[in-house]
Amino acid sequence: RREMAFALVGFQQLLNIDADASFATASAPAPASTFSVETTAWTIADVPAYYEGPIDLGTSASGEKYECLLRDGRFGMAGQTIALAAQTATSGGPRALKDIGDVDAIAERLVQGENAKSRGNAAAVVRGTSTRVDASGVEYYGVEYEKTVLGARRVVALTLALTLDATTGASTLYTLTIEQRAKDFDDDIEAMRGVGRAFR
Repeated sequence: RREMAFALVGFQQLLNIDADASFATASAPAPASTFSVETTAWTIADVPAYYEGPIDLGTSASGEKYECLLRDGRFGMAGQTIALAAQTATSGGPRALKDIGDVDAIAERLVQGENAKSRGNAAAVVRGTSTRVDASGVEYYGVEYEKTVLGARRVVALTLALTLDATTGASTLYTLTIEQRAKDFDDDIEAMRGVGRAFR
């Protein structure tokens, strides 16, 4: 994690030995199974190697600035993404995550929003929540929920963190979002949850 000037913010290569060789010779290292991406202030780590990017998306219509977008590079899976977005309140915004609610309340608001937007067709449900604080004192909320999109169940796993500019009072909410088909997420659940835990 990098340090921002205005506030605190926020595996394993195998050595293959050719047993049939007449002398012990190390083969080339196997490709890394994960990688990391450095953004302006954060590190997105332990990303499975089948993701590709970053892809520049700029700013969304809601005012969120996309810091990073990674896309599943496997055939037919480009809709599976890992994205980091930032939304800044120049004044009067939250000064800590607790100011936007506790993690369970946030999770409930998210699924209610999905269900309202889809008129109930999303059938969104919370799968779990978590909180953690890193060595620098930065707090993180984790929210995982499931919804239906075009007849298929998908998992959305969010990690939230907030920074505060002590000089201007502006606060920025960072949201790391992992979205995958539920089966793909559950087939690789520890790795995908690990991305959220490694975000810093």
